[in-house]
Amino acid sequence: MRFAVLLLLAGFAAEARHARASRGASKAAPSTVGLGHSCRKSSECHHRSQRCLKESDMNGKPLAQGFCALPCLSLEAGTTKVVPGAPLDPAKANLKQKAPQRCPPHFLCRSADAGSPIDMCVKE
Repeated sequence: MRFAVLLLLAGFAAEARHARASRGASKAAPSTVGLGHSCRKSSECHHRSQRCLKESDMNGKPLAQGFCALPCLSLEAGTTKVVPGAPLDPAKANLKQKAPQRCPPHFLCRSADAGSPIDMCVKE
């Protein structure tokens, strides 16, 4: 009798744990899956927009292993292309439209510096 009650309670606890985990978890952007994994070339990263960045040793020689990183979108991404010499049509220009984000949600764009060769998205 006690064994049956314990099994019943364990089943309810497992269901509650599963429901709580699935309710609170949000889906990650597909391009962010696998960031930071080791790689030797960009095709080994989980998403086609990720790049394999290789670090260098103290002598400047690139190491064999690298890591998968997500580059930020360019500053011009999502803006209207301007052709030199072509007349501007203000009716087609949407001036109140906000520029698109350079990185997925919960990621910030870290600009290139001495530590990184490209602008890349890093977790907040």
